[in-house]
Amino acid sequence: MCGRFSRDTTWEQVHAFSRGLDLIVPPEDPEPSYNIAPTQSSWVLAAAEPAGAIARQMRWGLLPSWARDMKIGASMINARLETVATKPAFRSAWKSRRCLVPASGYYEWRVEDGVKQPYWIHDSAGPVLMFAGLWENWKTPEGNWLQSFAIITRAAEGPMLQLHDRAPLMLDGVVLGDWLHGSTDAATAIALSAPLPALAWHPVSRAVGNPRSNGPQLIEPISRPG
Repeated sequence: MCGRFSRDTTWEQVHAFSRGLDLIVPPEDPEPSYNIAPTQSSWVLAAAEPAGAIARQMRWGLLPSWARDMKIGASMINARLETVATKPAFRSAWKSRRCLVPASGYYEWRVEDGVKQPYWIHDSAGPVLMFAGLWENWKTPEGNWLQSFAIITRAAEGPMLQLHDRAPLMLDGVVLGDWLHGSTDAATAIALSAPLPALAWHPVSRAVGNPRSNGPQLIEPISRPG
């Protein structure tokens, strides 16, 4: 799964990763955040016509259009690839509201000596990870529109299984336009053939478990559980 992630990237880095995808982004780079937690906001790339993407801030934890209140979003932070096309909360977004979530890394916890030890996972070859996601519009009781998103997860492979049996679905820059604008069949083919990046990871401070904690110290390696 993916329950926390970090984002310390510039729009220039995101554009370079996206291999020429036409991006509409704010003039200023996003403020770094090293501990993005469920129900918090983050930048998401949604489809923009004719074939590009636009950066928007959305709430993490997808709220289906039929949700009665916001509480359901806390349990909708991840969408399993195996059921995303059929699960009622996600199937509408899967058809027409796929998105991308830029990140610099994410966290997983592993029990070591009876204690949950967090690890920060990142691409050893570059500063950007691009998570595949879904987004949705939800009308608040006050009549305002709220946009929210979920990160799609897949079965982990190889050495990643040392940390967790699930991992975010991470996409290469060459397929981003097709992911956003293509058919569900095209999106399925992209997801099923997506190779894992050259991931690396190291243990970090347990302070990341507090969603109020932030700062670059959270992704620094530690030599012992902390």
